[in-house]
Amino acid sequence: MILQIVKFGEILNSRPSGREAALRAKQIINGSDTAGEIILDFSEVKVLTPSFADEFIEVLKNFYPDIEIKFEGFLDNPLIKDTLTSLGKLNPLSSI
Repeated sequence: MILQIVKFGEILNSRPSGREAALRAKQIINGSDTAGEIILDFSEVKVLTPSFADEFIEVLKNFYPDIEIKFEGFLDNPLIKDTLTSLGKLNPLSSI
C-alpha cells in the first residue's frame, strides 16, 4: 500500500497533526490490502518536522507492528531526508 503523504498537507508539523494524520491513514489502510508493507511517499511534501514524522510513524507502527514501513519520494528534499535520518528511520551510511 502506498500512502501519498502530501494528502495530509505540504507542510507537516507538530505532534498533534502527526497523530491526526496517522489516524486518517489508519482508515485508508484498513480499507485496502496492505500486502505486507506500507510505503510512505513524501513526493511533493515541502516541510516535514521531526515531531510530526516521529508521531506519525510511531502511531502507524503501533497500529501495524507486523507490517514493514518503507519510505520513498524524499531524495529530492534534503529536509525530509535529514528528518528521517535524525529519527533513525534511515541509515545515513547506506545507499538509498
